[in-house]
Amino acid sequence: MPVVRLLFVLLVLGSGALLQLLEPGAASLAMLGVGALVLAAGFLLELRIRRSPPAAREVLTGGAGLLLGLLVGMVALAALRALPLVAIFTREQVHAASAAALLFLCLLGYVGLVAGQTAVRAASPPRGPGAAPPSATQFVLRERALIDGRAVRLAQSPLLAGDVVIPRYVVDSLQTLAASRNPLEHFRGERGLENLRILQQTPHRAVRIREVDVSRGETAGLLAFAQGTDTRILTQNEELLSEAAAHGVQAVDLTRLAELLKPDVVQGDELVVKLVKPGKEREQAVGYLEDGNMVVVENAREEVGRTVRVVVTGVHQTRAGTLVFANRKEAPAP
Repeated sequence: MPVVRLLFVLLVLGSGALLQLLEPGAASLAMLGVGALVLAAGFLLELRIRRSPPAAREVLTGGAGLLLGLLVGMVALAALRALPLVAIFTREQVHAASAAALLFLCLLGYVGLVAGQTAVRAASPPRGPGAAPPSATQFVLRERALIDGRAVRLAQSPLLAGDVVIPRYVVDSLQTLAASRNPLEHFRGERGLENLRILQQTPHRAVRIREVDVSRGETAGLLAFAQGTDTRILTQNEELLSEAAAHGVQAVDLTRLAELLKPDVVQGDELVVKLVKPGKEREQAVGYLEDGNMVVVENAREEVGRTVRVVVTGVHQTRAGTLVFANRKEAPAP
């Protein structure tokens, strides 16, 4: 692409210089200035095109190529008309010269259109057997989601159908944390960057880093980015969840999702629990499941500090969560 840009710059500037050489004057200088402005507008349009969906990029680049082809054709025609033979032909054969100029402009416009569309197709990532298929759905991950890893594990599973978008400011923040001399901040930054690398290496999952304007605040920037597209925000932040609901933006509550996927404990289940302290009653010991629910084990006070296998004898729901009662099983825990 840099070579193509350089060729266009040389073509426009060369045509303007040739026109100035053949027909010096203010008109030629004005034409050269117009060409330079069009080039600048084209480069700005290219930045916009790169941030658009593939279908929109193909339309926009095709239109830009058409306009650029017409512009180059007009400059070339102006330069050709200054040649003596072409000037004679134009004066004697007015209609034929006009038809030839029209055909020439159509040809260059068509070439520019095809070149623009071909450039987009060539720049699109290949769709091999391991490539991620294009998807209109996007999921935005924030800094916290990358650090604790839950959203990363969710994105690695087929439950999450769509592309993953990481805002640029999130990557910058993780890099700043990783460079910190504070051990805790350094660990959090390194963990987040490592999870990002793991996510980028996940097959059949497109991971894109996008610019998100957070000058008005992170919440406002994420909502503005997500509005108008099929973009969902993965977060456990209650404020962001409520703001997303108020603005009609879809958000996935990771905490609620974990609650929904948490398996129910029923009587007769076998669990492996580490006993951490004695219970209130004699010979009882207390341990905790991974979800934080308490397990009270009978006849196990001497096993405090060890990991044992237990059999659930009863389940009691409380405001604080699920209270599980169990008996120690004689078989050793793994």
